Amino acid sequence: MQPLPVFFFEEEVSPGVFERTNRNLDFTRSHHFVLGYDWRMGQDWRAKAEVYYQDISRAPVESFPSSFSLLNAGADFVFPEAGSLVNEGTGANYGFELTVEKFFSKGYYSLFTASIFDSKYQGSDGIERNTAFNNGYVVNLLAGKEFKVGKDKRNALTFDLKATNAGGRYYTPADLEASRIAGEEVLQDGLAFSERYDPYFRLDMKFGFQLNSRKRRLSQQFFIDLQNITNNENIFQRRYNEVTNEVNDVYQSGFFPDILYRVQF
Repeated sequence: MQPLPVFFFEEEVSPGVFERTNRNLDFTRSHHFVLGYDWRMGQDWRAKAEVYYQDISRAPVESFPSSFSLLNAGADFVFPEAGSLVNEGTGANYGFELTVEKFFSKGYYSLFTASIFDSKYQGSDGIERNTAFNNGYVVNLLAGKEFKVGKDKRNALTFDLKATNAGGRYYTPADLEASRIAGEEVLQDGLAFSERYDPYFRLDMKFGFQLNSRKRRLSQQFFIDLQNITNNENIFQRRYNEVTNEVNDVYQSGFFPDILYRVQF
């Protein structure tokens, strides 16, 4: 089913007359093929490997030749304002995923995941392109250690680590001269999702202290969460700036320390 804002989008079909031209859109359809192997490596370890292929059809696209497809919706956290869509688009996703997990025991845990994939689509112009989500690869590593402290080992010091590395997303470049003339961003539809951002990397560390009550079922936790400790400049978007009349980069959050307090009972 398509997102509700798409169904309720009102298009101006004539001066002053608006209609919900997407109200009759059908479901997007897909066929999934998955082959996986799950391996329990001892009492506390688990590994899983999986290859998959997804064939997508009847994706909403524009009724005239263009690169637009609703399969790219959500990449910039907003829904596209497009009307008179038809269910004639296609797409495909395929890849390999690996997971190795150490369940929490003996005071520590770890989780490693890796995904290598390709993601393509076709709009109403019939040209195969990268989707906005085609990073190519994503690797995650999580690990944590707990140290019991105190005379009765009731309290604990905790340490957690999280690292993420992913390939850069594809995007549609802005037409600088056309944007300057129009006074707003104009994208180069013929070059849709032809350029790519730099790879994404983020490393987080969290230190904590857990204080467990001796008489009541009450736990207090204090955390210092250091996010993006390498202060990596991960790009979020490259877009036309109406103030500078240039195409500028917009970055995600840099180094950000956070302090947390939690009570559980």
